[in-house]
Amino acid sequence: MSIRSSIRRRNFLQVGGVSLLSGGLLNVLAGRARGASERGRIRSCLLLFQVGGVSQTDTFDMRPEADENVRGEFRPIASNVSGMHVCEHMPLVAQQMDKLCVVRSMHHRMLCHNPAIYTSLSGREVGDSLAVSVQTAASRDDYPNMGSVVAGFRDHPIDLPASVALPFHVKNGPTPSPGQHAGFLGRAHDPFLVARDPSDPDYRVDELVLPDDVAASRMSQRQRLLKELDESERILERAASPRAFGEYYEQALTLLSTGRCKQAFDLSQEDPALRERYGRNVVGQSTLLGRRLVEAGVPFVTVYSPVANVDDPSWDTHQNNFPRLKNDLLPPADRALSALLADMHDRGLLDETLVIWAGEFGRTPEIGVIRSNNSNNSTGRDHWPHCYTILLAGGGVPAGAYYGNSDRTGWHPKDRPVHIGDFTATVYDAFGIDPGQLMYDPLNRPHVLAEGRPVSDLFG
Repeated sequence: MSIRSSIRRRNFLQVGGVSLLSGGLLNVLAGRARGASERGRIRSCLLLFQVGGVSQTDTFDMRPEADENVRGEFRPIASNVSGMHVCEHMPLVAQQMDKLCVVRSMHHRMLCHNPAIYTSLSGREVGDSLAVSVQTAASRDDYPNMGSVVAGFRDHPIDLPASVALPFHVKNGPTPSPGQHAGFLGRAHDPFLVARDPSDPDYRVDELVLPDDVAASRMSQRQRLLKELDESERILERAASPRAFGEYYEQALTLLSTGRCKQAFDLSQEDPALRERYGRNVVGQSTLLGRRLVEAGVPFVTVYSPVANVDDPSWDTHQNNFPRLKNDLLPPADRALSALLADMHDRGLLDETLVIWAGEFGRTPEIGVIRSNNSNNSTGRDHWPHCYTILLAGGGVPAGAYYGNSDRTGWHPKDRPVHIGDFTATVYDAFGIDPGQLMYDPLNRPHVLAEGRPVSDLFG
């Protein structure tokens, strides 16, 4: 095919101003299952990824009896579950603890952000645990993230993306952190990234808006003509066989023409009072949008918060840990998470949706110590992946309960440790996906979906 004919073809694949080859639209439409399995206990997962790493000692695994340099400035308060205590600066979540399972024994070995983000999103420990984070950039040789695996191994509605990520790409340095795309599974299984702030009054997803001058008949005509295009051109790098391209174009047109996906992203349909309860900020509105997407039928949604760059005021509290948590980080998290739990419970969405609230690691139990490649934590807590806390809700996990314990000092798991590989296998198993089945890289080398085994007693 000549360069000129290739250009004509690409121009043809424009519907008004909307490109069917955009990274946000076409690249995520190949989620037809490669090995669709039996229906699992969940139909969707909402991952609320807390960029930078949350201090478990200052939130959900507090140590009020420890020395001052461990317990810190915050005090625990009672929740609506006897024996479960929460940081005093999360009073709203305290009233929703009857819906949460607090896993206090998560662990892996990656001490720096980019390797830890990659590990947490893909379930794989790869590379040097002390690698300088900004040198670990995303690659198409990477293992896929969880959403991409779900997109590739579960059936899903053809008029919705199989996996969505919002409201930005996470970065630690100049480039996006690894673990956020499909890696060697190919661009066709990348999450549909919507890199816009949903708290913006003018928020809309342009990729799903059909220009006013494109009539439905014109759409139908282009859909018919697409079938006549040469299938040999490799438009998607390592994504799939050319035979599948026509199907992806057809799905792209379906997203643009049916309106179901566009409606799912339309926050204006929500009650203004409910939007206020979530918080009129990027954390609150992104969380609410995540709920809308799983309710609409998107199998896997990842919401990154609170900021795009780890170097910005994220949960990476090396300095001024307590004022930053108290004033900037905990209030929007408390508001958004509590509203989400109550909202999903009221709508009956927790029965078949697993909610995960987690970052790439935790923080050191002791204030001012250095355990990673940072030297600026005199008034904060350093990275600590060897024992940290995540929150789970829905999907059959025990509600109003703890799973696992950290040891007396908080540095290591005491019982029921959960490695990130086992946790990833547990998520796949909950979807009805066999985590031991194989996927293949572009060189046709086999890889198991997860390097771990499901934690069976993590579900009731």
